[in-house]
Amino acid sequence: MPKIATAALTLLVALAAPAFAQQVVDPNADTAVTDPAFAPGKGPVVLVDSGHDEFQTLAKNYAPFGAVLTHDGYVVWDFDKPISAANLAGAGMLVIVDPVNPDDPPGRPKYQSTSAFTPREIATITDWVKDGGALLMIADHPPYAGSLRALASSFGFDIEMYAAQKDPNAEFFSFANGGLVDGPLTHGLPQIQTFYGTAFTAPAAATPLLRFDSTWRMLVTDKPPRPMTPNDLRGATLPVGKGRVVLLAEAGAWSAQLSGPKKRFMGFDAPGALGNKRFIRNVVYWLATGAAPTAQAAK
Repeated sequence: MPKIATAALTLLVALAAPAFAQQVVDPNADTAVTDPAFAPGKGPVVLVDSGHDEFQTLAKNYAPFGAVLTHDGYVVWDFDKPISAANLAGAGMLVIVDPVNPDDPPGRPKYQSTSAFTPREIATITDWVKDGGALLMIADHPPYAGSLRALASSFGFDIEMYAAQKDPNAEFFSFANGGLVDGPLTHGLPQIQTFYGTAFTAPAAATPLLRFDSTWRMLVTDKPPRPMTPNDLRGATLPVGKGRVVLLAEAGAWSAQLSGPKKRFMGFDAPGALGNKRFIRNVVYWLATGAAPTAQAAK
């Protein structure tokens, strides 16, 4: 059986210890939820994959993400088992964040990373979603973009192999700048802050959540950066059969971490991330229920 995510509640301090790490858990992360979606432990089972060499797992930098969901009433488990119909049975949601293909040669350029999932695993996940499962995929800058690209493609998404960057370096999405797309999952939110990820284009049936414009640029390797357009997205939802999919194209925004030697806040505790926690809660609620959340104001 998967290991339950006690890390989500107990490892926030312990995991901040390795001083050499580039990104560590914020030991003071505010994971409290004032208006939980479900009674404690009565929400759907959420599996957070750790079986594909993910950089972000419940045992590492996604402990605060798991803690928020636990406080929201979900049953959150670390999932390190093979992808199979039997192992996904009973789960309401599968979360995959920054997988890596360990068979990629060490010297290969990061923008040439390859799928962390086999064709059989992709077919299994796709069938599971069509039959009513909920999938949250979170991609990031290379090498993580390429590692998730084939799985995302099975649902019609096209993840860029490169990094997207704001110029200047202020990655804010708001209604004022057009980056936050108004809808049931975003209405009334303050701005969202992200922290250097990638971008994707979505199928026609998808609903954009976070959108780029020409003030952003795609850092294409060995070529001049190209301006981005509103067709380039950092977040979108998609109904698939009886199930649902969300793709987000930056990972740090939905947890709470300290980054670099100066321990810069990154994630939903960053000063500019005013709506991040509510946003990810809304996304997970829609995935779990197919409905829009009833409240937007509380964290």
